[in-house]
Amino acid sequence: MMKIIKWLDNFWYHYKWVTIIGVFFTVAVIIMTAQYINRDRYDAMILYTGPRIPDANQTLEIKHAFENVLQEDYDGNSKREVAINTLFLMTDEQLKDKRYYTDQNGTPLLINTQEMVNTKQQFTTQIFVGEALICLLDPAWYEHVAKEDAFVPLSELVDEVPENAYDECALYLRDTGFGQYYTALEALPEDTLICFRQMPSPSSFKSEKKEIARYEFNKRFFIDLIEFE
Repeated sequence: MMKIIKWLDNFWYHYKWVTIIGVFFTVAVIIMTAQYINRDRYDAMILYTGPRIPDANQTLEIKHAFENVLQEDYDGNSKREVAINTLFLMTDEQLKDKRYYTDQNGTPLLINTQEMVNTKQQFTTQIFVGEALICLLDPAWYEHVAKEDAFVPLSELVDEVPENAYDECALYLRDTGFGQYYTALEALPEDTLICFRQMPSPSSFKSEKKEIARYEFNKRFFIDLIEFE
């Protein structure tokens, strides 16, 4: 046993970053493959990441709110469908805050801090190679990836950037007409941001032409959301 432990220590010392990078790309390939296989089930996907996850009924209502704004049937199946991908992810500061250890009804929550490590990796992968282009994020996780130029500036999407924008790429969801009109969105934390991802990196699993078309479709959807009145 000691020989095995010593060998593992030596391997990690010499190949730590190779292993980390390899795991990242393995997870990325798995996610892209799964999304490619299931692509025809919805027209657009919304990524939510934060410390409060809506329950099943609330998520369904949020899904319907987005579908009410969606004007195009991207996959041509005569249905306008939106998928909601939720990632429960807390910052170190939130993990220390006991208010997050109960749900909105006061029911105690069991939080697996080790699972947070895996979810953080999944979040990073989703942001850079995932399916969702429209994102609803806790400000801390937005800042975590915004410094890598992960999001499109609002000035490239709309003629006039709202004065109450969070920064050049994001708005508080609560400050948009969409967020104010649909009460279902109140299930999300008050400081949730809405933003739009940069064009994902090319993938051998997807047609570049189709990906550009999908990107432009999601861009139009995002603009409709933030200009909703």
